[in-house]
Amino acid sequence: MDRKYILTLGAVTVFCSVLFFGIVYSDSKIYIHLTRYFLGISSYPPTGWLSARPLIPLIASPLATVLWIPIAYGVVNMILWIGSTFLTYFITLEITRSRNIAFNASILLCVSPPALLYFGSVMLEAGSTFFTLLILWLYLKFIKSSNTTHHYVLSILSGIGLLAKESTLPVVISVLLLSLVNKNLRKTIPYVIFLVLPVICWQIFTTFWIGQNYWTHYLRAGLQYSQERYGVLFYADLVDISKAIALSHFPFAILALIIGFFNLNDRRQNLIFYSLLIPAFISYLLWPFRDLRIGVVTFYATMPLAGIGLEEIIKALHNKPFLNMLSINILRITIYVLNLTLSILYVYYHLGRFSPPWDIYIFAESSLQAGIS
Repeated sequence: MDRKYILTLGAVTVFCSVLFFGIVYSDSKIYIHLTRYFLGISSYPPTGWLSARPLIPLIASPLATVLWIPIAYGVVNMILWIGSTFLTYFITLEITRSRNIAFNASILLCVSPPALLYFGSVMLEAGSTFFTLLILWLYLKFIKSSNTTHHYVLSILSGIGLLAKESTLPVVISVLLLSLVNKNLRKTIPYVIFLVLPVICWQIFTTFWIGQNYWTHYLRAGLQYSQERYGVLFYADLVDISKAIALSHFPFAILALIIGFFNLNDRRQNLIFYSLLIPAFISYLLWPFRDLRIGVVTFYATMPLAGIGLEEIIKALHNKPFLNMLSINILRITIYVLNLTLSILYVYYHLGRFSPPWDIYIFAESSLQAGIS
């Protein structure tokens, strides 16, 4: 039964990634520079990003020896995009025990505007989302397993994924909160220690090596950027905060999220989603400015809940006059297609074009020269 859902999700994600493949943005220069540093082409790295976000540029490096860098990133991020879609399905299925809800959540994530804009581009959002979801998925498996040694090893390995981007860190707090819900904090503490061990070691190393760590990166890439762009150290306009979270869940996920929240009646499910939502939204608010990319930090918490809400919407619509003449599956597919179409149109309107692998959109051509002295 899962095979049908997985194949459909994979096909939709590949379709979306082909439409918006390998886009080079102005911020892409940092990651192109890092990749060239790992390949030995550049003799110096962008130090703040080397301390906080080294993983995806490193993963893209081998492919970049044989492919043009935007294509290398496009291939890597397509795989991570597909993986994020699948993991959302399995996590939601684990929480809700509903394949329809799991499919809803996955389709909402994989066709969201931030996914279309950034998940297949020369950026890090696909990687940070994938590793956040992977850590959460492995923990959900850990709490049901008696083979703790095996999962401790997996914890260390998945903990390396925290180096994809600092936006992966909230999931660690969510894991701790979930342990309180499941009443297994004592079992979880060693798991979390192993999980964060790679990050702690890397942060200590980069602090002594190049004088950079998460804190210095937050000061530079967060507070300093906010000061330069908005004229204030911490830009916290309520309208912009709300707009960014709404647009990152455009078109149907934001409504489904709200409906899902108010339709949760099971106490344990409420506690599970609180454990996911609270760290996600706190981290979203703690970044000194917000845009569609920052909204991605909430996806591991919001999309499973939006999957519940979308199921409620579908059932409610199917009870309406005229619409109840359609089969519920036809109605379901219609909503999926409409959601995908509106999201693509929104992104196309802002980009002005598609970016297939044979005609990649170089939004910032100067980024291609990054790291070449």
